[in-house]
Parts: sequence; C-alpha cells; structure tokens
Amino acid sequence: MPPANRTANRTAQPRRTQLIAGGAIALTAAGLAGYFAYNNYRPSTNDAYVHAYTVTVSPYVEGYIKSIHTEPNDFVKKGQLIYEIVPLPFQLSMAQQEHQLEAAIAQRAGLEDQLLKARQALNDQQANQWIVDLNQQRYAYLQQQQVVALEKEQEFEATKLEARAEVKSAKLEISRLEKRIREQEANIKALRAAVGNARVNLNYTRYYAPMDAFVSNNFSIRVGQYVKPGQAMFMLVDNTQWWVDANYLESQIHRIRDGMPARIRLDMYPGVVFEGRVINISQGSGAYYSLLPPQNATGNWVKVPQRFPVRIRMEQNSRHPLRAGATAHATVNTLGR
Repeated sequence: MPPANRTANRTAQPRRTQLIAGGAIALTAAGLAGYFAYNNYRPSTNDAYVHAYTVTVSPYVEGYIKSIHTEPNDFVKKGQLIYEIVPLPFQLSMAQQEHQLEAAIAQRAGLEDQLLKARQALNDQQANQWIVDLNQQRYAYLQQQQVVALEKEQEFEATKLEARAEVKSAKLEISRLEKRIREQEANIKALRAAVGNARVNLNYTRYYAPMDAFVSNNFSIRVGQYVKPGQAMFMLVDNTQWWVDANYLESQIHRIRDGMPARIRLDMYPGVVFEGRVINISQGSGAYYSLLPPQNATGNWVKVPQRFPVRIRMEQNSRHPLRAGATAHATVNTLGR
C-alpha cells in the first residue's frame, strides 16, 4: 500500500471512532431524554393495590339457620338467595298480629254502629224535647187565660225536665262512644304498625345478595347455627366497582388530574394491561392520615419523600377476574383525557 494511503487510513480511523462514539453518546442522551420525558408525562408507581367495596353481612333478626345456598369464594348475582333463617316464629307472630288487627277493626265497626244509633236517639230526644217545650208554652198561655188548671202546667214542667235529662244522657253516650272509637283508631294504627313490622321481620329471614359480589373466604355459618342481629357472619366483595390506590411520590403528582387515563398491570396477570381512569387525588399523604402521624420532634432533619394516594377506577376483564388486595403497577398518561 502506498505511503499516502496508509497515512489517509490512519487519519480516517480516529475520525470514524469519534463519529461512532459521538453517535452512541447522542443516542444515549436521546434515550435518557426520552426516558425522563416519558416518566415526567407518564408517571408510574408499583406501590399500588387493588381495592373493592365490601359489605359485612349481619342478620336483621335472630334465629336458627335453616338453609345455606352458597359457599366461600362463590360468585353471587344480585338478588340471589344466600341463606334463610327458620321462619316459623315470625310467621306465627305475623298471624297473631293480623288476628288482633282484624278483631280491632271489627270492634271499631261495632262502636261506629252504636254511635250511629246513639245519634239517631239524640235526634229523637231533641225532637221530643222541642215538642214538650212547645206544648208547655201553649199550656202556659192557656193557664194565663185560666182555660186550664195549674196542675197541668206542673205536669208539663216535669215532662220537660225528663226530656232534657234524656237529651243530656244521649249526648254523654255519644261522647263516650266517640272517645272509644278514637282509642280504637289509635289501637288499630299501632296494630297495623305491628303487622308491618312482623312482615318485615319475616322477610328478613331470607337474605339476598344486594349486588353482584364474591362471598368472602371467612364464610363460616352452618345449618342449625343460632345467629342474632349485629353478629358479623361473612363479607361480600362488591364486583361492580374496582379501583387501585396508587401511592405516588409528591414529585410525581403535579401533572396528574382527575379524569386522566391510566394503564394498570397486576403481578398476578403478567403481560395483561387493564385500562383505568383517575377518580381523585388524596388531599393528604398516606403518613398524614395514619393512626400515628410521624413527627420530627427529635431534630432529625432527614427529608423523607411522601407519597399521595391516587385513586384509579379499573375496567374489568372477564378473562382475568380482579381480586382485592392484589399488587399493581399503575401508569397515568398526563397527556391524555
């Protein structure tokens, strides 16, 4: 090879090396810039967990379990019967209350019939008193004219007093009957409430799922077991609403807003992505709402980055059922809506 070519090759070799190194540095810089830009506009965290609403089931009435129609971890549809308490005591109570109500209504009808007759009797007595008063006035005039004897006037006075007494007695009887009817109305009202309460208690012997849900693993009731109100028997995990509480560093949440789309990955389903949307951002850090918030009263000035819960509603995937408490990795797209 001529000396000139060897010199040119030696000169070009460092230049190619420099170009390659420069290109690698540029690519690395571009990659780092893209990575930081991606993390800046798509903040993510693996400090996230799946949640769902739960309902602690307690019986409304006391009694013995008659039948059970589900098992732990079963999926139940809204309106599906889960368990039944022996209904016989409540059926008897309802029948007794209904019988008392029917008797009270019949008694009120009898009192109303008596009141009707008492008012008719009062009308008759008042008419008779009017006739007696009219006759007394006529005979008083005749006595003044000395047409009739004084004894006749005295006889009419006695008849008048008797008629007034009968009218007064009829009015007292009407008042007595009206009072009894009012008392009976109050009694009927109370009995109707008792019948309604007995009917509600009878209905409460059967418990139906209030929503689509999963039965918790602590389902421990058995046929023949005695249960009472306030006794926690098991839990239902609401399958209609699922969300992730993603704990973001305080340096990450400044771009996150309600309504932004998110993507969620679960450790239990590698490679599966769930779509979601930000619901809200906590107004306080997780430490701030803890039972014993950390205090820096000892003078330790080491700065501890705080995390703020961001709630993200998840869309369900029928092939990959969600489970409360599952570990998640959440990424929010702050450029999307």
